[in-house]
Amino acid sequence: MIPYDDFGGRGPLLHFSHPNAYTPGCFRQFLGPFTARYRVLAAHHRPLWPGGQDGGGLAGRPEAFIHLSWDGVADDLLRFFDEQRLEGITGVGHSLGGVATMLAARKEPERFRALALIEPVFLPPAVLAAARAHPQAAAAQPFVLAARRRRDRWPSRQDAFERFRAKPVFDGWSDEALWDYVNHGLRDDPATGEVALRFPREWEAHIYSHPPTNVWEALPGLTTPTLGVRGATSDTLFPDAWALWQTLQPAATFVEMAEVGHMLTMEAPARAAEVVIGWLKGLPMGRQ
Repeated sequence: MIPYDDFGGRGPLLHFSHPNAYTPGCFRQFLGPFTARYRVLAAHHRPLWPGGQDGGGLAGRPEAFIHLSWDGVADDLLRFFDEQRLEGITGVGHSLGGVATMLAARKEPERFRALALIEPVFLPPAVLAAARAHPQAAAAQPFVLAARRRRDRWPSRQDAFERFRAKPVFDGWSDEALWDYVNHGLRDDPATGEVALRFPREWEAHIYSHPPTNVWEALPGLTTPTLGVRGATSDTLFPDAWALWQTLQPAATFVEMAEVGHMLTMEAPARAAEVVIGWLKGLPMGRQ
């Protein structure tokens, strides 16, 4: 059985699909407002399954992801829905989770009421063409190498928090959001007494090095009501890709949030939740 987090709430089902390198619990502040109207679940992606930390077990080794592909992450979501007998799903996905949710809705649209795709990894077509032509070059990109070298353990959660707090990448995060990352994104290692990343850096790097190359072919056939959300300073969903998405899915609603980037659900969780909830409230009855 695929593990998942249950954030509680009552009402129609809302499923949150989390980004690469994070766990669902990191997004407590973003997901909390939804529980007033929805029951909120979040399946774990494969690197968080039993055995994911050591590359074995149920999760399989990171190298297998080249065969699994991002479509395989969508298949994992659909398998989770089968296991839990879930239908009528409002699918909310961020980054990797946004792509997986979109692809799952393309495969089984009858499962979904609506989609909110937040900063999905829709890279420009030229970038994806280069990745297809030169897969080794994609694996050598600086952000992939940085993920592979990322520090993955600390003496304590307090030490991890203090080191993260000093990093510019977390400048836009509140202390509360950063503590959610520390508390839910790290695990205790009984063997050493340290805390370590729950989402293994090897998996993070491997996923980054194999970007989803079929998104632009999939989007025109997406019939589920869709909200697209972009952070105005995003370093992932670039303006040309954002414009292309709007061209390929003209019936969707698009919102660009000011003064936030790719991790807008951590930088401005309440505002991001308000954007999604406001859009869902405006859908016809039966779609909310």
